[in-house]
Amino acid sequence: MSDPSLPPHHEVKAREVRLTDETIQYLREQIRGAVEEGVKSTMNEAAARAFWGAGLKVLQEQAAEHAGRFVLGGLWGIVRKLSTFLLLGGIVYAVGGWQALVGLFKLLFSNGGH
Repeated sequence: MSDPSLPPHHEVKAREVRLTDETIQYLREQIRGAVEEGVKSTMNEAAARAFWGAGLKVLQEQAAEHAGRFVLGGLWGIVRKLSTFLLLGGIVYAVGGWQALVGLFKLLFSNGGH
């Protein structure tokens, strides 16, 4: 390979570099560790909330454009109730079993659960 900006006697020759299996393994481990550290440092609870919050906001905007606020408000209410049910459901089931879980479902999703 020749660099036109260099005089002819300064030609740069291409070289092939071969890595040992140990070096390749070392590089893989370093890259794996760096990626894992990067993901752990960026994917925390706040980042997850921001991610899902942004997604929900986009869905809200799209739904508002096509269906109006009335439908969106109803969907948002269902999502809130379902989230509450999922969060509390495990605790209620552990304490009171299936009957208590059914009672929580009825409480949240009946007309009294608004």
